[in-house]
Amino acid sequence: MMRVKNFGIFLCLVLVGLITAISINAQGVIVPIICDVRPCRPIPRPRPVPIPNALPVKSIELDTKINGQVATTHVEQVFRNDTPYTLEGTYFFPIPETASIIEFAIWENGKKLVGEVRSREEARRIYDVIVRRQRDPGLLEYAGKDLFQASIFPIPPHSDKKLEITYSQVLKAESGTVAYRYPLGTGRNLWANNNPRIENVSARNTVGTQKFGTVSGKVEIVGREALRNIYSPSHSIDVKNKGEKSASVSFETSNNDNDFQLFYGLSSNDFGMSLLTYREAGKDGYFLLQLSPKDDIAERELVSKDIVFVLDTSGSMNEEGKMEKARSALLFGIRNLRDGDRFNVINFAGEEHLMETGLIAANSEGKRRGEEFVKKLTPTGGTNINDALKASLRQFDSSDRTKLLVFMTDGLPTVGESNVEKIIQNAKEIKVDGLRLFTFGVGYDVNSRLLDRLAAENSGVAEYIEPKE
Repeated sequence: MMRVKNFGIFLCLVLVGLITAISINAQGVIVPIICDVRPCRPIPRPRPVPIPNALPVKSIELDTKINGQVATTHVEQVFRNDTPYTLEGTYFFPIPETASIIEFAIWENGKKLVGEVRSREEARRIYDVIVRRQRDPGLLEYAGKDLFQASIFPIPPHSDKKLEITYSQVLKAESGTVAYRYPLGTGRNLWANNNPRIENVSARNTVGTQKFGTVSGKVEIVGREALRNIYSPSHSIDVKNKGEKSASVSFETSNNDNDFQLFYGLSSNDFGMSLLTYREAGKDGYFLLQLSPKDDIAERELVSKDIVFVLDTSGSMNEEGKMEKARSALLFGIRNLRDGDRFNVINFAGEEHLMETGLIAANSEGKRRGEEFVKKLTPTGGTNINDALKASLRQFDSSDRTKLLVFMTDGLPTVGESNVEKIIQNAKEIKVDGLRLFTFGVGYDVNSRLLDRLAAENSGVAEYIEPKE
């Protein structure tokens, strides 16, 4: 299994072009440009045929095997070039942050051409040589957070282009439920707006769309515990149980770019442990140890906590129902606080506003005041993440109580300090012993680097929610 880090590149034998990365968050997409090497036709030339922002997807075939919590996903994608031009395209494929690329391949003239790992500099050098010879390489490179790209040439006119990619990932398990997701909405969420890496100004204002054909898939699940409650909120699935710890899931759809989501539960023992090992001959081995605590915790085992909820109420939260979803989540959190807990709520836009000057008891009166404060929040203004973060950290005292900070935002810092490193440093200077910071990014415009680091450096987790999720 090959781990592609930073700007590692896969090199195949199918020609590649180099193009600037575009913001993406779903399944593979090819963004084409005309690259016709034939001599120019004499004037007058026929009216040019428009080039799609993203090549149509003719079919996607998904084959996933889940063993324990390790999922290996193999995807066959067929794209269609319906134009009369030979195209050069950039293939974008986002994978989970913790995933490892196992194989990337391009089909050319009925032959499967498999890639090999190269350094970025070596791959560029080979690319330049092969381009000059008009031969066929293919590159797969890390193009940004959770995003790989490959430049593909040639894509002949009125023809299909078949690509395959295989990757593995460790799935999250929360409260005894394992979640698997395969994003499919790349074309829907493909945009170039305000992307400083795109030099062509007109291209920045172009919103891409991608046509979909057939999407089918099968998922084989083998658990170390009994499987239960296998379901998909996104697709109609067929589930066949193969004993208590094994099941097969299949689905098929067309003209549907909704992300495929699958959930299944595991039986709850007091304590679960699993160990996976892997070793290639002559090389160091690897192991994955998974520990699962019990879910049914007695009331007497729960500790009292201090929790501060921080909610972005900038003007952009008015869009796509984001404010109402965040409000509902915040109300749910307040209503589920226990006796003995303390809390506060802070909302921020251009400046921060505190419900109280300090933490208050989560009794019936405290919860009532919290709900009343949240229900009155109205989105307006910019986004001052730095000052809101500092104000929230100052709410905690030096006691040894469990301290939790929940930070929800939908945007980038636009007011006050906007430098990511400076914001993180400012947070470090306000030391809160034992703090766990959980960040929630809502929408597509969040600064994921900032939210990821805030969570990782404060024993928390970063989660991201799509506007319509």
